[in-house]
Amino acid sequence: MSDKIFETYLNSAGNECIMEKAKGLHKHLAEAPPVYFDGLGMVLQEAVKPITRVCKRDGSEQDMIMLGSNSFLGINTHPRIIEAVRKSYEKYGYGAGSPPLYSGQTQLHVELEERLAAFLGTEKALIFPSGYSGNLGVISGLCRENDIIICDSANHASIFDGAILSGAKLKCYLHQNTRHLEKILKSLPDTQSGRLIISDGVFSMEGSFAAVDEICELGKRYGAKVMIDDAHGFFAVGKNGSGTASTFSCMDKVDIHYGTFSKALGAIGGFCAGSAELIEYLKYYARSYFFSSALPASIVAGVLETIKLLEEEPEIIENLHKNMIFFKNSLDEIGFNTMGSKSAIVPILIGDTKILGLFQNDLFDAGIFSNIGTTPAVSGKTCRLRLNVMANHTRSQLQEVIDCLGKLGNKYGIL
Repeated sequence: MSDKIFETYLNSAGNECIMEKAKGLHKHLAEAPPVYFDGLGMVLQEAVKPITRVCKRDGSEQDMIMLGSNSFLGINTHPRIIEAVRKSYEKYGYGAGSPPLYSGQTQLHVELEERLAAFLGTEKALIFPSGYSGNLGVISGLCRENDIIICDSANHASIFDGAILSGAKLKCYLHQNTRHLEKILKSLPDTQSGRLIISDGVFSMEGSFAAVDEICELGKRYGAKVMIDDAHGFFAVGKNGSGTASTFSCMDKVDIHYGTFSKALGAIGGFCAGSAELIEYLKYYARSYFFSSALPASIVAGVLETIKLLEEEPEIIENLHKNMIFFKNSLDEIGFNTMGSKSAIVPILIGDTKILGLFQNDLFDAGIFSNIGTTPAVSGKTCRLRLNVMANHTRSQLQEVIDCLGKLGNKYGIL
């Protein structure tokens, strides 16, 4: 099946095509699925952990080394967290039933927002029910049609969707190319329109860092505010998990910090942090906050307990860093292209979608769970395996994966 099939059905137009899109894609997937299709939509039989039982598409079950989860710290089943969640259920029930500004906010929400603000060194923070919807709310709430948003071309989809929803003028600079960013900033008309530079902190498909220090300097020079979405960085990179901006010593230069609980912490939800005025404004103008039920208190309780646990046991994040370094360096030594990763996300550039599918299928057969990055997330020419390291992977588990990857790299001519 062509790599363009998903784009074909997405972009088909006309009233007669509204339902035909679904029918056509269903037919293609049934008759000629892509090679990598069996690796999508597998069903876990238990909570994510270093060895996880998985039900495959053919109905068979297999224990697999898990390198496909964003739960980088591997603590989503820690007894302390489970107990905190259980107690919150008993007190608050299983859902909020209302947006935060009405009756959806609890004292747990207030405490978590205060802890997040302290963690990031900002005046205030705000919790959203999901990371994706939070970006939609923040960006579309702050920007309007007369404003200009300047994005890294490899930013997360939620950033682009928020920018489109805002109606602002959207300009993209070449991935991680701050010279191109400056060129765009220089070319902007000398008007009173707002300017917002947005970049991922850790890029989700390659694990590399944005040059946050250079972005902040350019923002200051050309009168633009800076928003960093560090969904894959907070609680995973930097000292004590303080994120990408902290590695460049410029936390206080970022105007809008954004992150999620759904990556390193293994939960769900998003958060924004910044000045008190910014957060107060977003409470009324971020539609995904104002018009969405609040994050359940049970999730908030679990996140709070996780943050407390990490403060008391910093070795958890230290273990993640050790595993990240060992795994990436080992793959580099073998000869894989890991695309400049400096995080728990370690990609392997493949460059051919058919080979990518065959490679991943062999990994599954060997008991190794991996993700892939291909169209529409990245181009077919830069398609890749996406491997996520966890803090509680053992060295022997990672070495088993490394050995298998080396054999398959030779088999498919990647090395």
